[in-house]
Amino acid sequence: ACPAQKTVLFGAGQAGAMAARLLGGDHAAVCFADNAPEKRGGSLAGLPIVSPEEALALGPDCVCLCVLDAERASQMEAQLRALGYAGPLLRAGELAPFDARAATMRLLAEQILELGIPGDAAELGVFRGEFAALINAALPERRLHLFDTFEGFHAEDVEEERRLGLSRARTGDFADTDVEAVLRRLPHPERAVIHAGRFPATFEPCVELSFSLVSVDADLYAPTAAALPLFWERLSPGGALLVHDVNGFQYAGAGRAVREFCAERGVFPTPLCDMHGSVLLRKH
Repeated sequence: ACPAQKTVLFGAGQAGAMAARLLGGDHAAVCFADNAPEKRGGSLAGLPIVSPEEALALGPDCVCLCVLDAERASQMEAQLRALGYAGPLLRAGELAPFDARAATMRLLAEQILELGIPGDAAELGVFRGEFAALINAALPERRLHLFDTFEGFHAEDVEEERRLGLSRARTGDFADTDVEAVLRRLPHPERAVIHAGRFPATFEPCVELSFSLVSVDADLYAPTAAALPLFWERLSPGGALLVHDVNGFQYAGAGRAVREFCAERGVFPTPLCDMHGSVLLRKH
């Protein structure tokens, strides 16, 4: 068998952490390289973080550019070439079409239908409806409840983020959306029920419902912490709750809310190796 290629991961961020875990057996990650001096000397995903110069001194067989932005990846490539690296490059951005979160949701939907697990579907944190459209396509006969302010982050939720030191979220972030645009994206818009406004006040019409599949992508602590018990208590046995950004770096509030909820309820979250650190909570 051929020995694994010694691989440097350039970019010690969220995409890098997931890329390190997604590498197959033909690549052996040796370190992270990063341009940020404050990161050097630390570690990520069990690997040391060093400067690009120190990383190249290790004589890597391959370098993975761990960013999703094509322009930034081109800048990193130019930097490596200027430093004398002439070897092959991998691009984490090329993994974007292979979405572990979407694939997991589709498999869950197939199982929910096969086993006849009852209940509606739902998503909290819809934005422009990309993931909602995937849920709608996977469960075309189920009602899909869509919860969002459709005006971006609410001021009170942002204030809670700042008080707890969880993120740099700003009031109105993700406001570039509207209900009609979301409905146009859905393959089966007639199955959608829109709940516009600040959560959890918008949950009142759903208190008597049951759910089989729920996506929570609210980013912030307050709405995530409110959503978890409300949906979990109404989740059918065998139902699934997918939570976005739990193991990510940008929004620490979602992870905090999940850890608190799981510790209180004795639930074990299953991490997904997607680029945004999602987890799956399954009700037995």
